[in-house]
Amino acid sequence: MDVKDVKNEQKVLQCLYCGNKTKMDMVGQHTHYWEEDYGFRGCSKYKMFACSVCGKVTFHHTYWDDSMWVNADQMYEEDEVLYPINSIDSKAMPTKIKNAFEAALKIRNIDKVVCLMALRRVLELICVDKEASKWGLKDKIEELAQKGILPEPLKEASSFTKILGDSAAHDKGLSVDNHDVNSMVDFVEYIIEYLYILPYKLERYKKRLTSLERDNDDE
Repeated sequence: MDVKDVKNEQKVLQCLYCGNKTKMDMVGQHTHYWEEDYGFRGCSKYKMFACSVCGKVTFHHTYWDDSMWVNADQMYEEDEVLYPINSIDSKAMPTKIKNAFEAALKIRNIDKVVCLMALRRVLELICVDKEASKWGLKDKIEELAQKGILPEPLKEASSFTKILGDSAAHDKGLSVDNHDVNSMVDFVEYIIEYLYILPYKLERYKKRLTSLERDNDDE
């Protein structure tokens, strides 16, 4: 990362390593502008902030491109923490699910038990959003699978997350480590990617392709 243009910027962030919300110093930055042959442009801004408590770093990313114009005078930017991973595309899913998943991510390095319980709650919210009508989470997962909403691998991933979430909630004594927690985070993220983010990105690119075809017809 290019750090030669570092400014004395500070930002209040929650450190996802030690859990403290504190003022962090920017210790590195890099800006990358790009333009393709047909004039399509974009920009990525990367910043690195160091926690004043534990000293570990957070990588922050801001992005825009020409497909992100809201109208002729207004463009939106995507703003995210790249590492440690703590967020997911905010426009692709219901806010309640996004907030619940991000809450689980924020606690993953701080409290394994609470993280597993939070991931189980994310599954519950997804099942409700997808209109599962059964009572228990196990039956809700099976219902979504029978409807074809959850393919078999994601049904199995959901079941694993439920089992560990139940163990955490009811102190069933399963011995879990960081690898188990990270695996469950990955499984829930795969489910979110499949049910929300992929359809969102496909729809967004469909609009982009329509725009390209229209521009080509005008030539």
